[in-house]
Amino acid sequence: MANELRILADADGNPLTEVEKLRQSKKKEKINILYFSSFGTLKGGGQRSLFYLLRGLNKELFNPIVVCPEPGDLIDQLQALGIATLVMPFKRLRQLSGGFIWRILRLIQERRISLVHTDAPAETFYAGIAARLAGVPLIWHIRVSDAGPADHLLAALATRLIMVASSLRARFPATPAKKLIPIINGIDVAEFDAQPTVGIREEIGAASNTLLIGCVGRLEEMKGQEYLIRAVKLLSGQGRDFRVLLLGAADENYQKKLVALMGELAVSEYFIQLGFRLDTPGIIKELDLLVSASSFGEGLSRVILEAMAAGKPVVATAVGGAGEAIAEGITGYVVPPRDPQTLAEAMLRLLTSPERRREFGAQGRVRVEEHFCLARNIATTERLYLEILQGGR
Repeated sequence: MANELRILADADGNPLTEVEKLRQSKKKEKINILYFSSFGTLKGGGQRSLFYLLRGLNKELFNPIVVCPEPGDLIDQLQALGIATLVMPFKRLRQLSGGFIWRILRLIQERRISLVHTDAPAETFYAGIAARLAGVPLIWHIRVSDAGPADHLLAALATRLIMVASSLRARFPATPAKKLIPIINGIDVAEFDAQPTVGIREEIGAASNTLLIGCVGRLEEMKGQEYLIRAVKLLSGQGRDFRVLLLGAADENYQKKLVALMGELAVSEYFIQLGFRLDTPGIIKELDLLVSASSFGEGLSRVILEAMAAGKPVVATAVGGAGEAIAEGITGYVVPPRDPQTLAEAMLRLLTSPERRREFGAQGRVRVEEHFCLARNIATTERLYLEILQGGR
């Protein structure tokens, strides 16, 4: 990407890239960026990643304005940081609302927006048309690995597509490679370390020798908890003392399906549903291992990186960027999706070896520090913004 920049010179004749020239020229006038978030809450990993980006963004250079479809704690926390927010109910893609396009166009013009950053198909469609009409570039942030019916159109509307994992490029085979920019999510390990533990073992009444397995994510078909339940059935007759903590909000119908499956397989005693918890980082610190059982669609589950930051081994399915985050056989195991047998085997290798859990956890922490640093994620994103604005469309 850097080789696309022309080299200029400063007043002393020192090399100066056009990005640096733009940065200097914008010292007085901030760059207004309009962000669209699919939700107004922080319950999803995508919204938490957006929050960390906005919190760390260079406010001397960038002025973020965030649009959400409904109020929630994401908006509350952004406002507490002094970041401008707007609540604007989004139209669905199939509604084809010209009025919604016009409303976004007016917003771009009135707020003197220089760049639009979206994260889901519907707002990318409407904001993409409005941005084209306004002559403003747009970035579409791809957090899901499964293709959508409008991908080709939306990719054409976007100036660049940020992928949360390199593997997501496969979703856009007809899109020029230069438009597909992998920027993997980052973790602030110092902030994560500062999160207190919560005494979850005492809260659930687990003995000191009971191993705690965490599965963090919304209870829904995409997250694949049903396959974890089937894997636990395979482990249940082997004399291992463990409990599985299910953390996350729930799709009511899928939750009923999971409860019924636990009963059918006689494994209900192994599972504890904790729902959505604000203290999830502290709970992750108290786990013995983490399982991500996603069956499809996942881009890169943020909780994989959080578990590694906490020094915990991870077993995850090979969906999206899991294989890019986990070093196979070093920080954890990556197994095929929808395969309870292989999932159970990988879990058993960790359940039966305290030494392997400690070693994998230690290596995972090092890997996060070296490859998934939040500061690097933010700096790379800022650089992309500047490259686009200096004419690298």
